[in-house]
Amino acid sequence: PSVVERPVVPAAAPSPSPKPRADLLRAASGGDGDSWKDTSGREYRLGMVNAPEVDECWGREATDARRSLVAGGFRADVYTRDRYGRGVSVVPAADGTNVNVALARRGHVDDRYLDEFRHENRSLAVDLDAAFAAAKRERAGLWGVCTGG
Repeated sequence: PSVVERPVVPAAAPSPSPKPRADLLRAASGGDGDSWKDTSGREYRLGMVNAPEVDECWGREATDARRSLVAGGFRADVYTRDRYGRGVSVVPAADGTNVNVALARRGHVDDRYLDEFRHENRSLAVDLDAAFAAAKRERAGLWGVCTGG
């Protein structure tokens, strides 16, 4: 039988780990599903959504989901401050995902503050209306598990 020689192709060098983008904020440890600090100590609050506290129904899941979404870094489009001085924000994750809307759509937050604060950011409110409607319809996350949700 004949032997076919194939050229040896060197293995590709392992690609370096992606460097953190300097233009992104990093979340410090701590926080919950709708509020946290960045590594320089600035506090953020997701606009128009309410996550259960960590010890409430779906609180741990909401916190874990928020942490996962911002793990690669985030931006904070602060549009006002709350009574605690936190920057109330629309938060795009590193991949562009709108964290406020993603948490609403997946049922990790409720709409307790939507009507009260919709005047502060009408375009976010419109996006959240659709996300909450779908999550409720599908009984996603807290809408299917927690009483009163």
